[in-house]
Amino acid sequence: MREAVASALAELARRDERAADMARSALDTLAPEQEIERLNQHAVQRFCWFELPVRFHDSAEDQLFAVRALGNLFALLQLHRYAQICSAPETATLLTVYSGDHAAGLAMYERLMWESGVEPPDLPELTWGTAVGDAEIVARDETASALELAITLGDVRPGKRGWRPAQERFARSFLTQPDNRGLSHLDRIREERVRAWLSSSAHPHRQRLWPLVGQIIAGADVPRGAEAAMAPLQRLLDLAAEGIALTQIGYISPGVVRQMCEDFGWRTTPEPPRSETDATQLIALHQALRGMRAVRRSGRRLVLTRRGRQLREDPEALWQAATETLCRTGGLDQAAAETLLGMLLARTPQGSGSHARRGESDVEAAERALTESGWVPVEPPAPSGRHAASHRRTAEAASDQVRALVMAVSWLLETLGLLTDDDGAGRRELTAPGRAFAIACLHQSAVAPRAVV
Repeated sequence: MREAVASALAELARRDERAADMARSALDTLAPEQEIERLNQHAVQRFCWFELPVRFHDSAEDQLFAVRALGNLFALLQLHRYAQICSAPETATLLTVYSGDHAAGLAMYERLMWESGVEPPDLPELTWGTAVGDAEIVARDETASALELAITLGDVRPGKRGWRPAQERFARSFLTQPDNRGLSHLDRIREERVRAWLSSSAHPHRQRLWPLVGQIIAGADVPRGAEAAMAPLQRLLDLAAEGIALTQIGYISPGVVRQMCEDFGWRTTPEPPRSETDATQLIALHQALRGMRAVRRSGRRLVLTRRGRQLREDPEALWQAATETLCRTGGLDQAAAETLLGMLLARTPQGSGSHARRGESDVEAAERALTESGWVPVEPPAPSGRHAASHRRTAEAASDQVRALVMAVSWLLETLGLLTDDDGAGRRELTAPGRAFAIACLHQSAVAPRAVV
């Protein structure tokens, strides 16, 4: 193909030497080494509609000249679809818009890319990231090429009724198709993301999770016992459907708290509970539903959101929402959840966790693992003088905060029946549904798209 490119450039130079120089420069950016057989429509559109106006600070007139020169080169190479992109009125309009309003230009670029049909869509199984590895780059490029072919063959028809579901079905089928090693693009993206997640220098606590890498990559299906585990959350959603009375400061009304505790046989201190703050189970459930954005406050009542109404009708979706939410909170909250779940998953049937010390409870072991990872000093300095007491209080408060966050995760697992009974020393094991839940939580956290920081 290089000979064909050289011949086309020579012909273009005979017509307009400046246009040939512009086309050669544009092609070098688009296809290094002039490997035009690797070009696709997505790359051409991205160059004309984003890279050229954003990266090259020429005037709109010069940019339009470069695009038209590139289009003439494509026409000489019989790449008429790509030539049409370069000569399209939308391309000229977009370059003009960029010159006057960069944000408006970006918005128009995103709209045109989406309307073209070759932009790989986000799927329930995969949200494309902005900070990506090699596997994701290859997958996105090849998906765009596959969509281009599907559009050419008429399998996907942008702008026609039902084209977006058709595009999603095609993209899903392509991304999940295994290669000769039995791995799909989706498999490779997930593995790449999990390994990057575990290796994150900003989250050293994850180093302890490496023994679980295979399980985290694979994830876990919704287990048979999911509906029973979700029953407490389901009940609270049912109550919120009619509106749950709240106290003046936003706690669930004592009557609802007592009824829930009685229905599920939960022990509280004191008993019966006087408020939500007396029932760790209600604290955990309320916080979980808030995290899922399933409920919201409306005056003095807790009511369902649109998402809450959807989750109420689908226990499996509720399970998935719970696993997505627990380890997506960010900061120390997320680190506490990841650490405790990983510790419980690594625990042997005999009950000795890989990170636990003799006589150490689950909460204490997770707290120590977090502090040793650098979230708070393991042994805070003990200054002397009049500031010593203040420093000690600060260190104690930091330790209390870590412990409280770990305990909050433990409360939720206990409330959903995902833990066995306490062995008397504050140590527990995950039930079968509990293991599926913990693996799914870590998997959802690890395969989430990374953003450019």
